[in-house]
Amino acid sequence: MKKSGAIALTIIAVILLAPQLSVEAQIPSNHTLSPLSEGLVQDVPYVWQEINGLCAWAATSTAVQAAGVELDLHDVLAATSVGLSFASVRYNDTWLMYPGAIYMQAEPTQFLADLYGLDLTMYLGSSTPSVDQLVEVWEGRGINVETLDGQSDALTLMRSTIDEGYPLLISVNPAWLPAADYDYLRDLGLSGGGHGILVVGYNDTDSSATIIDPGVGSFGDNFGYPVDGRGNYTKITYSTLIQAWSDRFYITVLLKSGGTPAEDPSMFLGEYIRDRLLGTADSYYADPNTAVLWDFGEGAFRGLSQDFTVQGLMEFFDVFTGMDGEREFKASLLMFLGLGLEAQVSLQYLSYRTALESLPGLMPDVDLSDFLSAGRMALPHFEAITDNSTLVSPNNLTEYTGPVASLFISMAETYNSTGDLEAVLTTHQNTLNEISDHLLGIADSWLAAGNALAEIWPNDPFVIFGPFIAVAAFAVGAVVVVVFLFVRKTPSQ
Repeated sequence: MKKSGAIALTIIAVILLAPQLSVEAQIPSNHTLSPLSEGLVQDVPYVWQEINGLCAWAATSTAVQAAGVELDLHDVLAATSVGLSFASVRYNDTWLMYPGAIYMQAEPTQFLADLYGLDLTMYLGSSTPSVDQLVEVWEGRGINVETLDGQSDALTLMRSTIDEGYPLLISVNPAWLPAADYDYLRDLGLSGGGHGILVVGYNDTDSSATIIDPGVGSFGDNFGYPVDGRGNYTKITYSTLIQAWSDRFYITVLLKSGGTPAEDPSMFLGEYIRDRLLGTADSYYADPNTAVLWDFGEGAFRGLSQDFTVQGLMEFFDVFTGMDGEREFKASLLMFLGLGLEAQVSLQYLSYRTALESLPGLMPDVDLSDFLSAGRMALPHFEAITDNSTLVSPNNLTEYTGPVASLFISMAETYNSTGDLEAVLTTHQNTLNEISDHLLGIADSWLAAGNALAEIWPNDPFVIFGPFIAVAAFAVGAVVVVVFLFVRKTPSQ
């Protein structure tokens, strides 16, 4: 019997971080520092995350705007380059796909802080698993990291930050948040993983905090911008906040003014985007021990174009041949692959499209016409294989209407009945080839766009062909993993 691996291809939601533009951040003039029992940072802008998976960057936009840096969500997706990044790995029984928005968050945030002159400090609870290793890794990448020794330290940081006039960006388990949007997690008894919110006020008299939640309305039956204001300046008790925050090991990001911006921000950002699109390993902070297994940027889409063919899928599924419950497991896995591809590429499409639109405004001194022309060639390919249903309806298979999800659900059902995987895949070979061609089209567009930037800022051959540097063991942002249990059907005899 061959090794059976557990594959979790995730339908997502994210957490935490990233900074922004302009140097002169101002503490709101109507905020009075108070050494007493309450404080509130007033007039903090509300930024909606728009879709399940972008909470980290919406929360970052809110935080930096509160510090005087005027970048909206789409600007953040461009200026961090997460909208122009993608990573994947397929090795033995492991197959993972990461859009830039959830691949890693601490490092792009630090890049943005360096770009626009912001001061970034990250905090981790002292009980965080492998905390010393995490601190060492992040400090080695130029990130200032401090630890919090439990609830008392966390609340003290909250009070002092708010008294200074800044919101505090924290990672929480959303199952503890007050909005009814998260009832589905509570009803199913699920942990919500990680989600980014901001604390903007505290009141020791009634033991409550005031939060801003960018995630309400980003999924579920109430999908849509929260016009009722339920995510903006919402009360939560200290006890509930601590439960939500401690579930995420008190992961916290503090963004302030006070740094020195890059001397040539267009070049700094342009070279970074160039390398992310072209898949240069060190721009993805890769580790020499594991980077050779990963594909980045255009290479990730190029690899997926081979993986999502009849031959590529058969080679992957052969790893699980002979295991107990083989048919049922492979049927579930086949469905997960389709859901994972559609969800991850859909999130990438949304962040990529808006990042492209924002870049000219961030780099007004640069002629980006060739880059934009090349980059836009990817858009019709993205459109052909993406759909928001896997992001908006994370717990309802019946609402997955996208082309990739529908195909793979249908193939999984047929295989579970017949037991002949090769026949099922071959029947849909033409459609699989179309998906492969679209993935290859995205790869070709990203390659051309990266090369267009290399015409403006020539590549350093040592950087492009030098040793790989690693994929971070931990991303600051946590992904909400919602595993869909495949409905077991009795195979036909």
